[in-house]
Amino acid sequence: MSIRNAFLVTVLSQMHAPYRWAGKGERDGLAGPRVFDCSGLVTWAYREVGDVDWRRTHNTDTLWAKCAPVQESELLPGDLVLYGKDGDPDHVMVHVGGGVVVGASGGGRKTLTLADAYSQGARVQAHASFRYRRDLLGFRRLPFRS
Repeated sequence: MSIRNAFLVTVLSQMHAPYRWAGKGERDGLAGPRVFDCSGLVTWAYREVGDVDWRRTHNTDTLWAKCAPVQESELLPGDLVLYGKDGDPDHVMVHVGGGVVVGASGGGRKTLTLADAYSQGARVQAHASFRYRRDLLGFRRLPFRS
């Protein structure tokens, strides 16, 4: 299996994991679920498949700046879809194919506990189209080693 495919499988393995602002895949308590924010899911999954550990250094701004731009017509499963206003990215999802995206969403700065996440419906979830938000900025490709 390629690193790109392993990355996508790893992202999908966290479906329904709760959203937590600044969550990078740590567990909630000793045996609780892993928690993620949007860039935390991407950087955690990237490290889990044996690539670079970007969890401390990369957020949506850095992913936008450091990853290669991709045209919509060139999108592959595992590419990133970024959102924001005025060219300032504030949200990232992972393209899984056919325009469907998966990522940690529904939360924000006020989503700091599991109770917050559950009450807000904030979790790793899928959206049927990467155009589920109006503020689509563009697409980026992670520098997978193979």
